[in-house]
Amino acid sequence: MSRHSHDALRTRTPTTQSPPPDIPVPPALLIQRRQSGIHGHGVYARTAIPAGHVIVEYTGERITKTESLRREAARLERARKGHDACTYLFHLNQRHDLDGRRGGNVSRFINHSCQPNCHSENRRGHILIVATQDIAEGEELTFDYGFPFRDWADNPCRCGAPDCAGYIVAADQRWRLRRVKRTSGAAR
Repeated sequence: MSRHSHDALRTRTPTTQSPPPDIPVPPALLIQRRQSGIHGHGVYARTAIPAGHVIVEYTGERITKTESLRREAARLERARKGHDACTYLFHLNQRHDLDGRRGGNVSRFINHSCQPNCHSENRRGHILIVATQDIAEGEELTFDYGFPFRDWADNPCRCGAPDCAGYIVAADQRWRLRRVKRTSGAAR
């Protein structure tokens, strides 16, 4: 199942096209991709990163919502057949998404966690990954993918956080997941 499908993430800042915001330190000096205990590859801090620091811009091919829905449907079909179904779709605005599989950078490998140390921000149409707490050298960078509840069964979580929900569901919708688990006696 996907650990990198960001198409459900919603940002609150209006989006417009403009040059990318300044990132204080080149990402290659701060982060690196390597094997992850969460899923596949992950992104790790090469050095300590302070809370509030803009770490990297999430990049990729800018596609329409129609194309994004088509790619997501194809991903789900691959997943149902037992194939690797990672996707790197990220909500940009009401008309467009970014597909990090095409034209993306290392940020597409940042894994989900129910207790993340980063979050995404949409600044002038650019998706930035920002540290929400101090991150130690060697620590894996994570953020909450914010998937909608309706897709919970398709997205098991293996983040290992003490309060892991078991499925990748937006924090503000996890109460629904707890209710389903309680009424069914267990998760699917």
